[in-house]
Amino acid sequence: MTEKQEKWLVEELMDSMKLPADKERTARRYISRTVDKILIYCNRADLPDQLLNTVVQMAEDMMKADLEAEAGKEVASITRGDTAISYRDGSAAVQLTVDFVKNYETSLNRYKRMNLPKDKKHE
Repeated sequence: MTEKQEKWLVEELMDSMKLPADKERTARRYISRTVDKILIYCNRADLPDQLLNTVVQMAEDMMKADLEAEAGKEVASITRGDTAISYRDGSAAVQLTVDFVKNYETSLNRYKRMNLPKDKKHE
């Protein structure tokens, strides 16, 4: 990822998530993680410009999923007679995280490179 790409990606993520300026480091971390995942999945060293919007969308989805997971113990219902409090199941948020990565596979497959074994006699 070039510096120009990184700057654009961070600005786009901060704008789309309406993050204040003091959250730039957080945005940069999510962008870095997302780019790493994409480059590993696609077996690439470079990031094609056509994937920039996908990076922002994936980072945004990751942030949203993490925020939902952090909320974790959201109250689902409260009963006053004999006092009962039930919480939402946090495993649903974790499953959403797994599912959204799968949604991007078709977009990323177009940029995936083959990882061919190296011929030792040509080294």
